[in-house]
Parts: sequence; structure tokens; C-alpha cells
Amino acid sequence: MSKPLSIVFVGMPPDVVTQLCAVLQAGGFSLNSHQFDDAQHLSAQALASVDVFLVDSLRIHPHIVEQIQVLLSAPALDIPVLVYSSLGDEAAIVAAMKAGAKDFISSKNPQRLLSSVQRELACVAKRAEMRSQAVADNLLQEMEGWMLQGQDLVPLTQKMCEAIARTLAVRVAWIGGKQADGSVSVVAASEQPELLRQLEVRWDDSPHGQGTVGQAIRLQRPVMLTVDAQVISPWRAMADHYGVQSVLALPMLARAEIIGVLVLYSAQRDGFDALRIQRYAHFANRLAVILLMAQEQEQLRLLSAAMSGATQAIFITKPDGRIIWFNQALCSLSGYSAAEISDSTPHLFSSGGYDKNFWKSMWQEILQGKPWSGDVLNRRRDGAAYHVLQSITPLQNALGEVKHFLCVQQDVSEKKELERKIEYLAYHDVLTGLPNRALFNDRMRQTVSQARRDKANFALCFVDLDGFKAINDAYGHAAGDQLLKQVASRLRACVREVDTVARLGGDEFVILLRDANSEIGLSQIAQKIIEQLARAFELSVAMVNISASIGMSRYPADAASADKLMRCADEAMYRAKHGGKNRYVFYRRDSVSDEILDWQI
Repeated sequence: MSKPLSIVFVGMPPDVVTQLCAVLQAGGFSLNSHQFDDAQHLSAQALASVDVFLVDSLRIHPHIVEQIQVLLSAPALDIPVLVYSSLGDEAAIVAAMKAGAKDFISSKNPQRLLSSVQRELACVAKRAEMRSQAVADNLLQEMEGWMLQGQDLVPLTQKMCEAIARTLAVRVAWIGGKQADGSVSVVAASEQPELLRQLEVRWDDSPHGQGTVGQAIRLQRPVMLTVDAQVISPWRAMADHYGVQSVLALPMLARAEIIGVLVLYSAQRDGFDALRIQRYAHFANRLAVILLMAQEQEQLRLLSAAMSGATQAIFITKPDGRIIWFNQALCSLSGYSAAEISDSTPHLFSSGGYDKNFWKSMWQEILQGKPWSGDVLNRRRDGAAYHVLQSITPLQNALGEVKHFLCVQQDVSEKKELERKIEYLAYHDVLTGLPNRALFNDRMRQTVSQARRDKANFALCFVDLDGFKAINDAYGHAAGDQLLKQVASRLRACVREVDTVARLGGDEFVILLRDANSEIGLSQIAQKIIEQLARAFELSVAMVNISASIGMSRYPADAASADKLMRCADEAMYRAKHGGKNRYVFYRRDSVSDEILDWQI
């Protein structure tokens, strides 16, 4: 079955659109395409259904990519923009990447559009999955906090359903309890629980047990059906009332037993794909544990049992911090044995990364009977660090005296790592690992501020590869990626650790050289870069050669602002390229330097 693709062509001739559609269709896509003369005809409302933009050469429409990026920024849409051109010159490629395009496809090789679209769609899906997983984890963490606050079960469940419907963007979310007589009781719902409670839902073999809920509990797996399924007929009136097109029922497993079901109603027929179902199934099981623990808080004996079997590390201390009770999860999380933990203090897990004021503030809070929570970096017995979300609740007697502290630690190391990866992807080039344009601009602004304050010097070096496009077209995108990785490695080797090498896009790199302003020293660096990039590159398909055109600007001699320095270096680089390539040029205020070093390799 062909994969659907919603693509928008902007400013492209009809015959070219027909040709490119054929390429994508031959690659397995079924197309929903639209054509516009320019970006101003695009409406923000229609953008949500678009998968990719393909625009014509920036020389014909110089601001088309920027216009589209402005439209996408308001609703924060992650839609790649590709540039297709018959011009094929390096200036057009550089302009496209500077404007924010994800790739440049030459009319000489239209077949490369297929791999470019596939790659960009995969990147969009990966970023969306990471964001969705982070949203689900944050919601569960928030719910665990509600549970630990000691809220009653029914109001807590109602609050959870409302949060689930809002966060997961479904029409209705409700939680049902599995009863011994074969029925399913509606515990709480995000909307009008009274109406849902009038429904007859069962999990046994009766006719009312053949819907999504009954099947999910009996089969012990998620079940998704659209409302036109025959087994949904007893509940179709309710589905029409809520505007539901598809239903997903997720069994809630806790302690090897199904205790209930989480039911989600979507206004879309395709609202639940395989990836979402898998993620929501894990979500439902963790939600079951939270609800079960909330229920057991109502009685001290059941609460103790729940704490002993909880996945979070839990312990109780005396007012002086001595641990008098803890669960097995604390041993598993910290790596310390029960004998080592018993009668010790939480200092046993300390990473040593906090000053005395941090702990002093915490003790002031809890000794006053106030709960405290925070993100804490601990250290295991083997020396490995781990992050926990730590909540401390003072336990008071009838006179209001603090007699004990209840501490709950949830391991959030994976969450922290996921956040670190998301932040890394936002500020680094995925292919080379170098800082991207956003991170480089930030470092430029910081360097300018520091240099202005310290009256220091620094330089900017624009590096553009000569001959990269020919290699990319001849040997394919994979070979081009290999070449770019090797170029990045050689550029890093040419400068110091305090300097910054970044990839702005395509085959354009930029280097921030701190504490460097001497033309002699900069000439030596430029010469070294030219020599290193002139050496043959060994790719998996062939040995190839390229050269580099380099433009250099200096602070404060050439400019006193980050933007102006970038423009100066860029202008010098283009002069080097137009002067025959494989050379470097210094920027001059009155004119670009004629002092050009030409390396014939």
C-alpha cells in the first residue's frame, strides 16, 4: 500500500511539478499535492495537514523560504522546506541553506528528491516521537505527585481523566473499574461522567461485552475500533453525541492483574496509529499503579504494602534524618544493601554536587512541617550518578509536631537524558555533530559581548567547499554525507578547543577563532585548512578531492557587531570563490583584500 504524502509546490512550473510527482509516486508515495504561485497564498490554517514544502529557485523567489518559515513559526509546525532549482550553482545552494531550507535538489538529478523527502520525514517523525514521549512522562510524573498529596480516589481519577484528554488531545477519556460480576463501572471521565455511567459496558461474553472495553480486558491487550464496526452498535448513539470516530481501550495492569481500563475517544478515524497504541498501553499500566497506590493510601496497612512494592524508592526517617524504614526499590536504585542503608542518613546517596545552602533551605522547609520537592543528583554505590525527583513529606502527630519524614525518589535519569538529547538536536547539526546556526549565533553574540568588555580580538572564518556538488551528484547523497563528516573532523583538527567550528547548512562551514586578530596568524590557520581539505578523501565509493574557498573578517577591525562580521566574512568568501577558488581572502573596510593566497594542489 502506498504511503500518503501531502506536498505543497510553491512557485514551480506545472511541467516540473508533474515530473517531481512522478518521482515520488514511483518511490511509493500516494500524493495529495497543491500548487501556489507564491508563499503569500498559503493560509496558516491549511499548514497543519502539510508534510513537506517544495519551492523553486531562490533567485526567482528570493524570500520564499523565509516567508514559509514565518508561517510555520506561529503554530510551531515541524514541516521541512526543500528547494528545487535548474540553476544548480553553488550560490543558489548556499542561499537556500541560509534561508532555512533542509535540502537543495538540482534539476539535473530529480530522483534525489525521493531520498531527501524520505530522510526529512523520518527526522520529523523522530522528533515528534521524542516530544510525545516526554509529554506522556511529564503527565505521569504530575499524576504521581497528585497521588502522593493524598487526594481521594474519585476526585483524583476525575482530575487524571481531564488531564489525559487535554494532554493527549482526545475527545473524551474515561477510566473504568473491572468488577467481579463481569461489569465495568465508570469511575471517572473527562466530560459528563453521568452520561457515561448510564451505558452498559461489560467484559464477559455477553453482547455488551463484545465492544472495545470487553475485548481489551478479556484479551489483555489494547483494542481499537472505528465507530462503524458492528460490535460498536450498542454504543453508537453515545459515539454520535461526543462526535467520536474511533475508540481505543487500554487494559490497566497492576501487579499482574487487570484492575480496569482506560478508554480514549478520538474525533478522527485514524486517531490511534500503532506507535501511539504502544505508547498509550505503557501509559495505562503506569497509570494503574498510580491509581492503585492512591486507593491503598486510605488504609495504613494497604499503604505500607503499596510502598513496599512501589517502583519508586521510598523511605522514612526520624527527625534527625536516620532512616528507619525503606523499600526494596531504594536498594535497587542506589545499589546499597539493606544493611548499609539501615540507620544511615540520606547523605549516603549524596553526589557532593550541592553546597550547604541547598540542604539548609530544604531542612528549613521540612522542619516547619512543609512538604519539599526537587530534582536531586545522587550517586550509586558504584559511583555512577543518577537523577531523582525527590519529594519529602513531614509526618506530624496530633499536636502538629514533626515526628518523621516520608521521602519518595523517582528515577528520572532517562527523562533527563531525553531532554539532553532533544536540546542537543536543537543546537547541533545531526550529520556532523557540529554546532548548528542557532548555537553558533548564540556563541557569536556572547563572544562579541565579552570582547567588547575585555577589549579583546577575535576572527571569523567562512569556509565553503569547492566541488562538493559534483561529488554529491556523481556518487549520491550518502557519499556526500560521508564527505561532510570527514570535512568537519579535519576542520576541528585545524583549530584549538576554545574555537568553534559550526555547520550552517549544505557545504558551508564557519569557524569562530577566539583571541586571534593577526593577519599572519590567521593566514597560517587558513593555509592549514586549505592544505588539509586538499588532501584526498576516502569515501566508501571512491577517493575524491575538493578544495576550499575561505573568507575572513576580524573584530573589531572590520566590524563591531555579530551580523556585520558574518556579512564581511561571507563577502570575502565569495570573492575568494569568484577569484578562482582554493584560496582565502581577508575582508577590508574599503574593499575586499587583493592579497590572495592561491594553492594549486
